[in-house]
Amino acid sequence: MRKLIVLSAVPGAGKSTWAKKYQMSHPHTVIISSDAIRYELTGQYQDFSRQKEVWELFEKRLVEYAHSDKDVDVILDAVIDLNSLREKYAILGKDYDSKVLVVLYKDFETVRKTNKDRSKDKWVPDEVLNMLYHKFEFPTKEVIDMYDEYYYIDNYF
Repeated sequence: MRKLIVLSAVPGAGKSTWAKKYQMSHPHTVIISSDAIRYELTGQYQDFSRQKEVWELFEKRLVEYAHSDKDVDVILDAVIDLNSLREKYAILGKDYDSKVLVVLYKDFETVRKTNKDRSKDKWVPDEVLNMLYHKFEFPTKEVIDMYDEYYYIDNYF
């Protein structure tokens, strides 16, 4: 079975931690991380000069994994904060047997503290974090209906 798991949260809410914990208990799991791709292309997590290429590679890998193995869970680890993006990845993931949307939510002060506890090369400036936090959209019923499963998690570690 090929499963696509779309993580949706602001920076510092625990997407990467959740993905790694999931991967530890599900051996056929691949994590497609926008941060990791950015680092792969530029050598830095915070170098946004090649964003177009980052997202092209992100989407290419998403589609490729749907066709590469019959038993794989693919986790999309990126902000994915808007319903339009959740729709886009549900459509791009049409060849997966199952699609799961996971929204990870934490209050702003917790996210801000978690962000500050990261290594400096992954730290998101407060003004950017604030902007992302306030533009985050909760999924609509129409978006949720594009997925086979939906989870809202606000307290997981």
